[in-house]
Amino acid sequence: MIKTGFSIHEKNGVSFLKIPSFEKAGGVCCAFSTRIGGVSKKPYNTLNFSRKREQNQHNFIENLARFSAAAGFDEKQAVCINYAHSAKIHLAVKSDAGRGVISEPLHNVCDGLYTIAAGLPLISFHADCAPLFFYDPIRRAAAVCHAGWRGIAEHFARISIDTLCSAGCGKSDILAAVGPCISVKYFEIGEDVKKVFETEFGKSVVRERDGRYYADLNKACTDDMLSAGILPENITDARLCTYENKELFFSHRRDKGQTGAMAAVIALV
Repeated sequence: MIKTGFSIHEKNGVSFLKIPSFEKAGGVCCAFSTRIGGVSKKPYNTLNFSRKREQNQHNFIENLARFSAAAGFDEKQAVCINYAHSAKIHLAVKSDAGRGVISEPLHNVCDGLYTIAAGLPLISFHADCAPLFFYDPIRRAAAVCHAGWRGIAEHFARISIDTLCSAGCGKSDILAAVGPCISVKYFEIGEDVKKVFETEFGKSVVRERDGRYYADLNKACTDDMLSAGILPENITDARLCTYENKELFFSHRRDKGQTGAMAAVIALV
């Protein structure tokens, strides 16, 4: 049976989430930030990781330093996705350390990162799109993905799992998780997107209410994980809605773009 729920933690005023199954396995630092504990002002208050919207590199660096100190990773060694709402995943190596954080972005456009290198934190940023986490404690490999509806419809979860398996991971060993994202209750879609999701995942991922359509990103991702061969007991779905939980999370759709972003991080230790 798929597990549900992340655990919430607080350190030095910074609130963040962890995945219980990853914590139990050990050997990995994995966390998802909330909007609590940073220095950004309204409407990006306070732990914001959207440089594009806030246009403040100093706040980004300070927020990342606070988050890393609380969650337990070295932000100076971190590498960030170079996202484009794709389903592309990039192998991060030691020479990528700092890319997108304290040095230039990765050359390759990607919405996912994976690595077999210890001490290399992988980071993606989110404000409704689903964060996907993967960890193989046997092969010692980890991945994080920024999965918008386009990437999900392109089966980003399955692509990520296949990529990890090509790097030597066993499907029965991989732990997978879907972090906080916009829930089916609020993710209204048009007829065109409805057709895409029903074609790729079946009608169970789309709901109709008052003549409008809503997509279940969580179910689409977990269905993909299962179809890729991940054991149900190795999957965790946070089932936390970014739109609904205004005190904890930023939401692009709820705040009509005038909002910040959370950070998802994973690092082999």
